[in-house]
This record gives sequence, C-alpha cells and structure tokens, in this order.
Amino acid sequence: MLASNLFAAVDKSTRKNYTVITEPPFSRGWTMRPHSHVQYEIALVRGGECDILLESGRRQLIANQVFFIPSGLPHGFFSIQGVEFIVIQFPEIQDDLLRRLVNADPIGVYLLNELDRGLFTDLCYKLQREIAGRLPYTALQCEALLSQMMVLLLRSEERQGMAPLTPLQRQMIEDAVSWIHRNASESILIRDVASQFALSEAHFRVLFRRVTGTSPKQYLLALRLQASKCMLMHAEQSVADVATQAGFNSPQEFSKVFRRFTGVTPTAWRKAYLYDDVLSSG
Repeated sequence: MLASNLFAAVDKSTRKNYTVITEPPFSRGWTMRPHSHVQYEIALVRGGECDILLESGRRQLIANQVFFIPSGLPHGFFSIQGVEFIVIQFPEIQDDLLRRLVNADPIGVYLLNELDRGLFTDLCYKLQREIAGRLPYTALQCEALLSQMMVLLLRSEERQGMAPLTPLQRQMIEDAVSWIHRNASESILIRDVASQFALSEAHFRVLFRRVTGTSPKQYLLALRLQASKCMLMHAEQSVADVATQAGFNSPQEFSKVFRRFTGVTPTAWRKAYLYDDVLSSG
C-alpha cells in the first residue's frame, strides 16, 4: 500500500520488520493498481469505504473493518466515496495463525465495534511509538503488540451477532474479576458478587462469560487451582493445608476438582514437579 505518512522503525533490529502507515483520507475516485507485498499487512478502515481488488473479484470494505492481506497476494483498491486507513506491515506469522486470520479466502475481514476499534487503534499507535524509540527489546515488544491485535480480531469474530458490551458493563465485570482475584481463597457465592454490582445472578453470568470466555464458577476454580499448584511446589505444606489455603471446603473436594482438571491427584502432581530429594527432605 502507498505510504503517505510512513512511520518505519528506526531501530536497526526492527526497521525492516515492522512498519506503521497512517494514511491521509484518499479522495473520491482514488484507485491503486494491483500489487503485492513481501510482508503481511493488517489495516483498519478508519473512515469511508472502498473495494479491494483481488484475482477472485471485488470485495467492499467499510469503516471499522480490519482486513488482513497475506504476503505475496496481489491486491488493489478503488474508492468511490473516499477512504482512510491505518496500516501495519510485519514480516512473519505462524502457519496456524495465518489459517485462522484468513476468514474470507484469500484475505481476512473483521468488523469491529466501537470499543474494539478504539483498542485496535491504541495498539497501532503503541506499535508506532515502540518502533520509533530506542528502548531495549523493541522487537519482542513489537511481537507482543501485534499478537494483541490478532487476538482482538479473532475474538471479535467469535462475538459476531452479539450485542456489544457497553463500557460500563465491561468495567463492572473487570471490577468483579479483580474482586474475585483478591478473595479467591475465601468462601464466595456468585450471587453475592453479582449483587455488589446491582446485577441479577443470571445477567452477571452472561456478562462475565462475554468478557472472560468462561463462567464465574469455572474462573474461580481455575484461580484456586493455579494457587494450589504454586503451594504444592513447597514440600513443607501438606495437601490438606494447600486445600484450605486455596479456598476449597475440604481436602477431598480439592483432590476431586484437581484430578478433574489435571488428570492426576495433587500428590501425584507434586511428585511429578518436585525432585525426590526435595520431597524426602521435606
């Protein structure tokens, strides 16, 4: 894509790898003949609309859509009304992720709600600032930011057909998640958590799953199991002590849940992850 305001990396380790292009609005009747890139490309349509020209035909792109173009794919553009882009170009991608991103063969097309559009745009500018700076580990940070963009796109596709959460709803669930983290070892009833945010238990469960991808009960169990694994690494703590400190009602309940999630008992898990001399000395 033609770079009107090209912001390439100045760090030698990344300048050939990542590029952020903030395009000015292209006017009515703008066109670009088919071409291809060595790099992969992800672009947000910030405003207007255009057709992307592919060997298989034309496809319309509208505001708030993000499109993904694989490396080496010929493509062009034509806009009747005018269009504005922000473009990310990057050097490589894992094969399995490439297959996932191409959801409208031979490209990927994702429609973002306003909240996700804001998050995506923010990631673009963070990447732009990163590649312009001279901080250590720039390449690693660029990879992390690009990964966040891809996760945002793939999750947005999973939510297609659902009404987007309002900022207030998302903030309530984020606050609820933080509260659960702080109190995971205590006795928690989901209806009590919901009531703190003036939500019915049923509505809270729906919103919670929308934000986290799982139910409040499963999320709490996962937190407790994570904590229990950390404690099991300390040989001086008995399995019964770990069960109590992690928030389970009894060692029996702890062992049952632990085995259901991991396939082994807490004792067997501990033996697999600690050296024998540590266990014997404990």
